[in-house]
Amino acid sequence: MEFGQTLNELRVELANCIGADKAEGIPWSWVATTVSRILSDHSSGVARAVVLAELESAWHQYTSSEEQDSAVQRTLGGFFHRGNTAPALTALFELRIVALEQLAHTSIWMWRLSGSDTAPKGMLPPRHSASKQMSAFVHQRFYPMIESAEFEGFFGGRRALYLAGLRGTACEEELKLLPTTSAVFVLQAGRDARLMRDFFGVEVVDNQPVLAKEPAFDAGQVWGVVDIVLQSGEDHATPHCAVVEIAVCPAGGGQPRLVAVEFRGADISLAQAFHRGDCLGLVCAAAENSSTLSYGAQTLAFVLPAAVKVPEATATGVRSPRVWLSQLRPETSGLTLLVRVMAVSANMPADNEPFCRAMRVSDGTAACDATVWGALAQRVAQLRAGQTVLMRKFEAHEEQGGVVLNGGLDIGSAIDNVSAFPAVPHSAALRRLESLDRVRAPASRYVRASVTRVEPLLDEMRDSRDLAAATKLVHALCGRRLVRASSGALECAKCAAPVADTRSVFALAVDLDDGTAVAHARVAAHVAAMMLATTPEHFLKLPSRAAQLAALAKPLGQAFVVCLTAFTIADSSNETLLRIDAACPADDVGILE
Repeated sequence: MEFGQTLNELRVELANCIGADKAEGIPWSWVATTVSRILSDHSSGVARAVVLAELESAWHQYTSSEEQDSAVQRTLGGFFHRGNTAPALTALFELRIVALEQLAHTSIWMWRLSGSDTAPKGMLPPRHSASKQMSAFVHQRFYPMIESAEFEGFFGGRRALYLAGLRGTACEEELKLLPTTSAVFVLQAGRDARLMRDFFGVEVVDNQPVLAKEPAFDAGQVWGVVDIVLQSGEDHATPHCAVVEIAVCPAGGGQPRLVAVEFRGADISLAQAFHRGDCLGLVCAAAENSSTLSYGAQTLAFVLPAAVKVPEATATGVRSPRVWLSQLRPETSGLTLLVRVMAVSANMPADNEPFCRAMRVSDGTAACDATVWGALAQRVAQLRAGQTVLMRKFEAHEEQGGVVLNGGLDIGSAIDNVSAFPAVPHSAALRRLESLDRVRAPASRYVRASVTRVEPLLDEMRDSRDLAAATKLVHALCGRRLVRASSGALECAKCAAPVADTRSVFALAVDLDDGTAVAHARVAAHVAAMMLATTPEHFLKLPSRAAQLAALAKPLGQAFVVCLTAFTIADSSNETLLRIDAACPADDVGILE
């Protein structure tokens, strides 16, 4: 009975807020349902003013009236300096946290917010700011930050942040802001050095952030340098979605991979907080596929502004977003595509070019042929059917009534083998994990299995410090194995010329067991380093053979999700070989449902 009385009171108060003549015009069932949802969203407690403000906002969305929507926006007019124009609900605001306080006898937290200390300058687009101070309810998403030791002191010192989706309570003597999940916290290189090191493995060297180690714990983190920001509807395949593309480098160096971070719905405005050269950090990022993350229901976002602002990326004045094959148009350039390799041709030398190969690629929306020239064609020869690659700065041309892609180093084209990156990301392909007893050549499949044996391949061309025969010497320039010529000198198997610059990589095979079968597979060098959690350089510094054998035993019993490529040797035996092209611990892989 008491709850029913409260609903009736809220119904009357809501009618007064929206200027309705009678409360009977608001369905009682709608009020009851909406209040129940609000209470569920704020399980630790919520103030009556917040419930009423949430009700008002929900009513305006329910009625879809432009006049009523603008009434909610006008509640912020006294706080935001916008002249006679009310701020849009999608506006991004640059603010500072003056104080953090907890309401007496409750578990509800509030921020005291003020405007930014400095107005944006230079090439940055203008961001709104506050003309005076105001209290704001903190959304429960950020409560763990307030209450955990890892973020101790984080909200002091006038912490800067960007907020979107701001709405105010309309029935209070003092205007307050409702909780919003759309937030980006601004980091400072010196002040937040410990947080960046523990959460993202980032060390600040000469005022520059460097990804130097693994984070202290795993919370779905990603850290990268912003390359391109694409606003909603700006040359992107997904409408109502803003995209920030970042370059993510593996700890300790290596080839960076391009990751797209998507902001949807009410969070679209957050993309305006990032600019080229800034560092973006996400905690609990939601994975969409192997190269796309999103600002999800539990995500925390951070930005470390670039010390020197970098001009936004352009190519002849036109941005170069990732596109779908179904969107290709003739005579376009600077294209970025994420595709799966279907086939690679043999070398097809032309009159003026000794190296040329064709690729058949697909991205699920269409299939297309790509012609690759010169040195880039030699790299394409190493690709296998089923592998995923990122193609950058390619051109599209019309040929025989269709559209084909062309690329080469002369126009700045690049191809990154995503399948060879030192991890298997969250991927839609993981919906169908294959069992070992069903892997047939030729194929590229994801398998979850445990390592039961690690076997060195006993390559003769290895460093003298390798007492366990687990590495081999390769040409530092092209990465191919070395052979000893009749003269006794080392030669590259590809270049067929004496070499002086060499490096060591792991040369290992493992036995995998998933309960359906046991399979023997060779392991790509970079994958072996990940499984062993060490580098060849560190491995060769171990003082004894026993220490090296102990390092090789580290993966035993561990479960991994591996990208397993099966292929057949073209000889009389027709033997099927397996190779692990990518892997990561099974606990780190999310299976999308």
